[in-house]
Amino acid sequence: MNPKMIIKLVPLALVAVLTLLLSACATTSGNQTATDEPVAQAVEAIEPWDGDGMDIPLDGSSVEAFDKSLARVKEYASPKDYTTLVNAIDYLMVYDLAAKRDKAKLVSHLDGLTGHEVIDRVAWRK
Repeated sequence: MNPKMIIKLVPLALVAVLTLLLSACATTSGNQTATDEPVAQAVEAIEPWDGDGMDIPLDGSSVEAFDKSLARVKEYASPKDYTTLVNAIDYLMVYDLAAKRDKAKLVSHLDGLTGHEVIDRVAWRK
C-alpha cells in the first residue's frame, strides 16, 4: 500500500473503533437504574391512592417494604417525578454518610418520608 492511502485509512479506522466503543456503551440496560429492578419484582397488588404519588409515605421498615412502597409511588407519580426520586435515592446511597452505601440503612433513614421530602434531602450540586 502506498503511504498516502494509509494516511487516509487511519482516521477512518479510528472513527470505526470509536463508533464500536460508543455503541457498546449505549447498549447497556437502557434507562433502568439499580433501584428499578426490585420495584418491578415488588409490583404485586398496589394499594389505591388518591392524589400525587410523590405524596405517598415510603415504608422503610424493610428493604422489601420500601421496594413495594416505591412501586406504589411509581404507579401514581409522573415518570419525570419518579425518575427524579430514583436519582435522589441513588445519590443518597452514595453520599449519605450515615447509610454507608447500605440500602437497609438508607431505607430506615427514609422511613415515613414522601418522595418530595426525599428529593429535598439531596443537596444537588449546581
